[in-house]
Amino acid sequence: MNRRNGFTLVELLAVIVILAVILAIAVPRISNMIDKAKVQVFIDSEKMIIGLLMI
Repeated sequence: MNRRNGFTLVELLAVIVILAVILAIAVPRISNMIDKAKVQVFIDSEKMIIGLLMI
């Protein structure tokens, strides 16, 4: 048998398309989570400063 090992162009393109779809969904969500975390850190810092000033 003369069978070659490896992937066809169609298989490689399918994987690339699937990865692109996953990234298109994940990147905005991760970016949103990072922004929310930054806001929460700022709020926590404010609470700590207010708590220290009340002592």
